[in-house]
Amino acid sequence: MSDTGRPEPQRLAKRLAAQLPCSRSDAENYIAGGFVRVDGVVVEEPMARVRDEQAVTLDPKAKLESLASVTLIWHKPAGHALPDLSPTAPHLPDALAAQWFAPAHRFKADRSGVRPLKAHLHKLLPVAPLGDLSSGLMVFTQNPGVARKMTEDAHQLEHEWLADVAADPALDDEARREAVLQSLGQALFFDGWAVPKARASWQSEHRVRLAIKGNRPGQVAHLCERAGLQLTDLRRLRLGRISLAALPVGQWRYLLGYERF
Repeated sequence: MSDTGRPEPQRLAKRLAAQLPCSRSDAENYIAGGFVRVDGVVVEEPMARVRDEQAVTLDPKAKLESLASVTLIWHKPAGHALPDLSPTAPHLPDALAAQWFAPAHRFKADRSGVRPLKAHLHKLLPVAPLGDLSSGLMVFTQNPGVARKMTEDAHQLEHEWLADVAADPALDDEARREAVLQSLGQALFFDGWAVPKARASWQSEHRVRLAIKGNRPGQVAHLCERAGLQLTDLRRLRLGRISLAALPVGQWRYLLGYERF
C-alpha cells in the first residue's frame, strides 16, 4: 500500500497470471510475444507496472509458444559505427538495436511474415562486422547456430565486395588493369594470417568486384594497396549465400526460414 492509501502498481506478468489464470512464465511469454494490451496499448515488458484500475487484455489469437531466436540482415550505411564490445558483453546494446532496427526501417518487401517484437532486439550478436567507413550487408543474430557457423566456419565463408578506387591515369592502360587483377588474385599473408586469393573483375574504370573467403579486418584494403590501388569506398554485397539483393541502405529484414549462409 502506498502512502496515499492506494495499492501499489504490480508487475504486469503477475497481474495477467492471476487474471487468466496461468503460470507466471506463461504470462511472461504472452507479454513478450506482443499479445497483451494495457488500456488498449500493446505492452511487451513483463516487468511493466500496472494499476488495479487499468484494463489488461489478452489477444484472442494469442499463442502460447516460446519466442524463436531471430537473425537480422541489415544494409549498413557507411559511417555507422559499432560501439566497443567486449568478450563479456558482445551484444549490440538494446537502445542502439531499437534505433537501427526500428519498424520504420524494416524492408517493405520482407517476406518472412515475422511480427517484429522488442524481444527480437535483445542480445543481438554482430557477426562478421564491417568497419566504420564500410557499407553493405551486415548480420546480427540471436541464434547460437548461426553465430557458431559465422565463427567456426568463418574462413570458409565467401565475402563479395565492391571496391571503389581513386582515379589513376595508369589504369587507362589495359595491361596495367590486367596486372591489378593478377595481383588481387594472388594469395598473401596479412596481419599474421594466410589470406586466400581473391576472384576479381573490373566493373568500371574505378570499381572492382572481389570475392574472397574470410574477413580479416583490413584485408581488402591491403589487397588493393598491394595492387597499387587507393581504396575510396568499400561495400559488401554478399556473405556466403546471403546477398543484399534489393535491400535499401539503412533498412533491415529477417532472415527467411529456408535461407542458409
